[in-house]
Amino acid sequence: MEITVKDFLDSGATQNFAQQVFTTELKQVKADKQVLGQIVTSFLEEVSDNKQHLAQVSLEIDATVPMTLYLETGIINLAFKDIKRVDNFFSDESESVPLNIYISFEAEGLNASNYRIDKLMDLDKAVANPAKLLELVLAKFKDYLEMLATNQSEDKAE
Repeated sequence: MEITVKDFLDSGATQNFAQQVFTTELKQVKADKQVLGQIVTSFLEEVSDNKQHLAQVSLEIDATVPMTLYLETGIINLAFKDIKRVDNFFSDESESVPLNIYISFEAEGLNASNYRIDKLMDLDKAVANPAKLLELVLAKFKDYLEMLATNQSEDKAE
């Protein structure tokens, strides 16, 4: 699936994309991978329901350090919240570009910016293979938790 840079920028600036927010506790996410499975399913449903296939699904996680996990469609590894910076990377706004799925994670102590975003896969491939998308989400979430734990233990050691 593709979108023009201009359409992406316009939709992001006016927040004309599907949005859904879930909340849970960290112990539930750790105990049942279907919590993240529901996020992936909801994300893919939102993408298919939105005319331009633009969506953001977030999972707010209650923990000692509150955290938020996001799944978003995008054209570059910048979240919708950074939409004003996206056009800096494209010279032709009429250009059609592929839509990808990005995962981002926000938590105090994750890194210097308390935020990380990573490309997961092309949207077409995710729609064709939701199990692969879930596998990637589970792996990235585990990586983020490990990064957070490592950074917190380093902070305590200092």
